[in-house]
Amino acid sequence: MDEKEFEQKLVDKIQADNLSPKPRWHFLLKNYVIWVAGLLALLTGALAVSVIIYLLRYNGWEMQEGTHKSLIEFFLLTLPYFWIVFSGIFIFILYYNLKHTKKGYRYPAYLIVLVVILASIILGGAFYSLGIGQKIDNILGERAPFYGQVFNRQITFWFNPDEGRLVGIISSEVEADNFDLVDPSGNVWKILGRRDELNHLPPDFLRLGEPVNIIGSVVAESQFKADVIRLLVPGRGFFSRPNIRERHEKCLRSNCQLLLPPPPPAMMIIK
Repeated sequence: MDEKEFEQKLVDKIQADNLSPKPRWHFLLKNYVIWVAGLLALLTGALAVSVIIYLLRYNGWEMQEGTHKSLIEFFLLTLPYFWIVFSGIFIFILYYNLKHTKKGYRYPAYLIVLVVILASIILGGAFYSLGIGQKIDNILGERAPFYGQVFNRQITFWFNPDEGRLVGIISSEVEADNFDLVDPSGNVWKILGRRDELNHLPPDFLRLGEPVNIIGSVVAESQFKADVIRLLVPGRGFFSRPNIRERHEKCLRSNCQLLLPPPPPAMMIIK
């Protein structure tokens, strides 16, 4: 078949099937949609990365020796799996969109993946420095169901008195060596310790309405001997939930107010 005959058959085919070329705007719109979807995926993935940085930054690493023999065990138990998977999904979406842009096929897959991951980490770090990771955690802590099981496993991790870990909100004035604490289930604990050895700490380190996590041991029913006390950072929004606040009758009667912006990381050793 010569070239002229082929061209004629092609024309006949187009006329028989009533085919027409797609307008230019169709391709432009498709390209715009791909880029907009990729940008949204980048922003969403970076927001997830900012939460990951926030959770890992205040993961209680300084308390690891008091909770687990192995740093790896502690790391695996407190790793924010949800946010890692969530960010991974949007990183893949961004990669997919970039691969299907007009010139995306020219670049090897590993290079696109590397650029996507680096862009997500850099933008996520910028969001974290602006406090966005903290704000997301606070909002989810206040409103999201299954917050401690999914979004911030630190709450569930620290709420295990039998294994020497306790988390809650201070619900009484701190006296010489003890205070009351209400855990996430609404149970009241008497926390026992010695604060006279802690003169180097700020005077308002422990105060009414402050969320804390504690390492120690159960010494009697509803009594917990504290060895280490640390101000709770991620998860503070959880203790401002209305149903949690209602359980803190002592705190509410004293008109205490939860301080949602996290203070600088601090820890005290009680012996």
